[in-house]
Parts: sequence; structure tokens; C-alpha cells
Amino acid sequence: MARLFLLFILCVFVVSLAGSELVIDVQPNVISPEITPQLVINCSITNNEVQQLDLIKSLTLSRYNETIREFDDLIALDSLTLNLKQFVRFKYSQISFGNLYITLTLPNPTQFDARIYKCNATGANSDGTNISLFAKKAVEYETNSTALIEEIRRIKKDENYCSFKKDDLADIKQRSRVYFSGSSDIIKERIEPLTLKCTFQVK
Repeated sequence: MARLFLLFILCVFVVSLAGSELVIDVQPNVISPEITPQLVINCSITNNEVQQLDLIKSLTLSRYNETIREFDDLIALDSLTLNLKQFVRFKYSQISFGNLYITLTLPNPTQFDARIYKCNATGANSDGTNISLFAKKAVEYETNSTALIEEIRRIKKDENYCSFKKDDLADIKQRSRVYFSGSSDIIKERIEPLTLKCTFQVK
């Protein structure tokens, strides 16, 4: 009976460790120009613990620099004091953090933001040995026309993008339609800035 109890405790311990890990998540993992509204990078530790680390000291979010071929630290969180350090200043960004998590939100991401992001946790094990663990995830950049076409279709279905007041056409009792048109100098593998025109026509 005692042996079964010990096996049960061991199983619970293993399951607990299996559900605890260092995680980096990016949403979305593919960005497109003028289409992707925001890029969200989340660096976190599930269940507030990581295998091999008995003491978690810090959590750092970094991004790969292709020029120097190294990771540049963006944000670091002191897990003991919850003190946050920002090493890179973004023109537009939103940062949220808490107990063992950092979230960076970049509105209207560009090709420059399509990089490899790394979440790094530093701490010590039961012997006092310093240990560093990390997880990485890549954000890709896409310039094909598929995403643009789908966005145009979505805009066509949304009546809020182009509307008019009934009071302005009180004396007109004819059917009306809303048309969307797109114009661009170049639509190839790489899409140039596209201008959408919303026009109202009375028949």
C-alpha cells in the first residue's frame, strides 16, 4: 500500500513538471503589409515553474539581429522584484507584464518585425548552479496577393466602412448601391501600396 502511494506521488510530480515550461508565442506568425493590424509576442512560464530551475531570477525577451547575427535584448523582467527594463524603445508599442510573463504588442508590423524572437529564463537549480533556458519562434513576412484579396472581400461585406444617412437622400426613392474599387501601379509578387475607393451610386 505504501508503495502504491509513493508511485501515485511520483506520477503527480511528473505530471506537474510536464505542464510547466518556458513558452514563447507569436500571433500571428505570418505578417503582411497593410493587412496585419498587430503583432503580439508573449514570453511566459506556465504554472510559474520550469524544469531544472528551482529559482527563477529573470525573464528576457529578445529579437534576432541579422546584421550582427546575435539576439538583441528587448525587455527584461526581474522575477523577484517585478522590475521591468526596456532596452529598445519602439515608436509605437504596448508592453504588459506580470508574474513570469512579458507581452509585447507591435501595431501595424512591418518587414523589419519579421524576425526570430527568443524567450530566455535564468535561474538556479537546487545545487545553486546558474542555469539559462530559452525558447524561440520565428515571425515570417508574406507579400503575396492572397491576403490582400481576402481583406478586400472582408471590407466589401462590412457595411460600416462605407455608409450614408437616409436623411441625406430623403427625396430620392431609387435603389442605391455601394461600390469598392482598388487601384495600384504594380500588383505582382510584391504588392505596392493599394488605394481603396468607396463610392456611392444612385440608380
